[in-house]
Amino acid sequence: MLSKIISLLIAMSYLVALILIFWAGPAREGAARNEHFEALFYCSGGLIIWLAVSLGCIWWGEELGEGLIGAKYGLVSASSPGWAVKLIGWLLLLVPAVIACYVRMQGGNRAGG
Repeated sequence: MLSKIISLLIAMSYLVALILIFWAGPAREGAARNEHFEALFYCSGGLIIWLAVSLGCIWWGEELGEGLIGAKYGLVSASSPGWAVKLIGWLLLLVPAVIACYVRMQGGNRAGG
């Protein structure tokens, strides 16, 4: 239950960050408002799909691991352990934050030196 709450809080922080980015307006001076809304639309759509897959793996890892037996052409011959599906969900959920931190640190290094 605790992992579900923590994952939901992380997902909500992504959504809050997206709202703050939208609130800030276009990133460059001459950018058209339509371009900004279009970029926001695609970004929010991708984020929602990403969060749905991540949270789905975390919340229903056991069920998803058991449900893949007997896939077409026999590529999957045994059920996946639930902990592995949950781990993949956590990795998927945290990858955008790690990338954002990395990009932010690289940007800070260039400005300082």
